[in-house]
Amino acid sequence: MINLELKHFCPDFDKVRKVLRELGAKKETIKTQKDYFFGLPAEKSSVSGRLKLRVEGKKQKLVYYERPDFSAASGAASSLGLYDVEDDKLLPFLKRALGVAAIVEKKREVWRKANTVFHLDTVKGAGNIFEVELQKKGTISEKDRKMFKSYQDKLLPVLGDVIKGSNIDLVLKK
Repeated sequence: MINLELKHFCPDFDKVRKVLRELGAKKETIKTQKDYFFGLPAEKSSVSGRLKLRVEGKKQKLVYYERPDFSAASGAASSLGLYDVEDDKLLPFLKRALGVAAIVEKKREVWRKANTVFHLDTVKGAGNIFEVELQKKGTISEKDRKMFKSYQDKLLPVLGDVIKGSNIDLVLKK
């Protein structure tokens, strides 16, 4: 899967919700998530690779992604691998094998329009964060980039500074 993503600090979720409604996005759900980020070998961490186990209620998902830092000018394309986990022994195994670099806990409000997902996250130790992800199987087209840019243009006036890295980077800074 390929995602086109952008992440910003968000001073006011109510203003973002108003813009999302104007864009035609619909609120889907609110989730509580706990992400365990694991240490990776140097060659993987040098390409901005991240491995995490996301725990959401009784569900677990192993996530590996590679993504460059975000910039204010455009979204960053990421390569993403997801694996549903039904084995409660995987977390202790990964903790022992790779070590936990950080734990990110958040409340996530999810909005969607077609193949674009909008996240309003309250991240413990980092604050309110807005993230937009255009999700595709295959390649990101020029049409996708234009649509993403149109969302970005409408949302930027109500967003704070761009976040260059991942939530783990914010949590580790605290």
